[in-house]
Order: sequence, then C-alpha cells, then structure tokens
Amino acid sequence: MKKKLKGLMVPDVKAAQEIAFALKSNSDSNAVILKTQDQRAIALAVDLAGVEETCKIGTRCRVAPPPLLTPMIYVACLAAYNAGILHGWWIDANQDEEDIKADIEEMLEDSPMDGAEEWAIHDFDNFGNLRIDEHESLETVARWGQLLGENPNEENALSHYIRYAKDKGIEPNNEDFQQRYCGFWENSEQFALKSEEVEELYQYEQFQKNNPFWSQYINWEYLGRDLELTDTFYYSEASSGIYVFREF
Repeated sequence: MKKKLKGLMVPDVKAAQEIAFALKSNSDSNAVILKTQDQRAIALAVDLAGVEETCKIGTRCRVAPPPLLTPMIYVACLAAYNAGILHGWWIDANQDEEDIKADIEEMLEDSPMDGAEEWAIHDFDNFGNLRIDEHESLETVARWGQLLGENPNEENALSHYIRYAKDKGIEPNNEDFQQRYCGFWENSEQFALKSEEVEELYQYEQFQKNNPFWSQYINWEYLGRDLELTDTFYYSEASSGIYVFREF
C-alpha cells in the first residue's frame, strides 16, 4: 500500500518546481498536492520528484514523498472502505492530538464519499515494538509519537519504557524517560559491575582502592539480581539482554 501524505497547495509552475526539488533533495517530508489547471505544473513536479505514478483527484495531483522515519499512522475512511474504495492518509504521529485530529478531518473531507465521518487506524510504522490498535485513542498515539520523535533511534528502549510506565501507573513522557533509562545491558551482572548508576550508589571504585582484598569477593551476579528485588532498578527482558530503568 502506497503511503500518501497531505501537503502544500501550489498554484503555478515555479512553486511546483521548488517543492518538487525539495522532495528530490529529501528536505521536505510532505507530499505535494497541486491544485491547478496548469497540467504543465503537475507534469513538471512529478518528473522532478522522480515518481512513476500519481493519484489524481479532480484537479489535484499527489506526489509521493521520500521515505519517512517519523512515527506514522495510516488512517482510513470507513465509508470508502465499506464501499470497496481504499482511501486514507499516512499521518505524522509526532504532533499534538488536535493536529492529528485535524489531519484526519482533512482526510475525510478529501474522501470520494459524501459526508464521510467514520475512520480507523489500519496501519502504523516506526513505532518500534509498540502496537497501535485500530481504535487507539489519538491521545495515546500523540503521546507515543512525540516521545519517539524526541528520541530517534531509541524505538526499542522506548517500547520497553512505555510498557514499564503502564505497569507502574506512570504517564510516559520524555523527562521521565531520560531520568529513568539506564541503558541496554547483556545481563544484570554486567549492569551491576559496569554501570555509572550503580557506581554512583555504592562507589565501588573507591571501595576497591580502600579495600583491595575484600573488593575481589563481591558477588556481582547476586548484586545485580538484588538491585531489582529491592526495587532499586527495573529490568525489562529482551531477546539479547535487558533494558534497565531507575526506580528511585
């Protein structure tokens, strides 16, 4: 299924050329909608953007954007879907709830079905291991989307953090994530032995200098387990290690 985004309204060839160039240089993440009677503008934009197909709706022409890494949801018009017509937009989830809602309303206004009101989330992308339900609340979508947008390349860590936050009754947010996240570790023993967080708590390096004999008898595996059992840290299991979050 091709991803299509809302975009800018451009009235002339020059504007089409500038936006198509931006698309080609990957500096603009939006699709382009040309609302013009000038077919040369449409042809030029399509050619410069390097796409093979366009979706024409009346006098409008949608040009596909380059791939996006931002969290996205694909919202479909149910009136069109029930009539056997696939109509929907890929919408940026890294924005406020009201902005997502406005994009959905614009998608419904653009539907080939008159009076379209019902919608559902039929797909999603760039949410890591998180799952988005068909009728997920836009408040949740916006919260997760913004959290992922503020922490690029941390999709897996955030997936574990959000599950942790839900388990603890915490509202996921970026400030809390930054305070709690202690990294990804091979196991609890490695975390206890090498992490700055544990060193900060127990000053092992100083203890080692003051007590070189006794320091070599510390059971790091036991300490690693005990850090979780005493609710000091929370370990979220992954296939190749653990994501660690501070409990205090």
